[in-house]
Amino acid sequence: MEFFDLEEIIQRAVAEQCAADKQHVRDTLTEIIQVAATTQRMATERQVKDAFTATEKRLYAYPVLKLKIANDREKIHEIQQHGLPDKSKMVIGLLKSGTRLTPDEIKDALIHDIEAQIAESEAEIAEIDRALGVIAGDPYEEIIRLKYFEEKSTDDISVIFSCDPSTVKRNRNRLVGRMSVFLYGTGATAA
Repeated sequence: MEFFDLEEIIQRAVAEQCAADKQHVRDTLTEIIQVAATTQRMATERQVKDAFTATEKRLYAYPVLKLKIANDREKIHEIQQHGLPDKSKMVIGLLKSGTRLTPDEIKDALIHDIEAQIAESEAEIAEIDRALGVIAGDPYEEIIRLKYFEEKSTDDISVIFSCDPSTVKRNRNRLVGRMSVFLYGTGATAA
């Protein structure tokens, strides 16, 4: 065997190894890209589902928040009319500096805290009202009130609408999906 033949064999072997390495790199990159795409798709689907679920929770909470606001306003009225509840009179309020709070200061602080809770609840109600505005005029918008505010079953709603329960579910999902986009932005849209 001559020197040139050996050199040619080595070059062919190196070329074959390089081709194999390139194919391995291509295969590995293809696999990485497929995994990344699948992961991204799953994350997007999860984000959409999370936004949908969060929207439903907020819709179920809507009537309860309205009751809480009325109850909190009643508490403020009672405190203003009759003073602190007996339990609150027994609590001695101290500031970080060690200064004692007077009963009037405690009463004012309690009222201020309740007013802050009312403001937070009212802000949530206003946000849901704006989201409800997105579906206003839709022929099936009443499904939202019946399902989430009156807690009617899908079957009961289908009787009211004189349609199949699957029609109720499909339109409920569509409407909640639209509200989800309003409340949570592009993260609530399907890819």
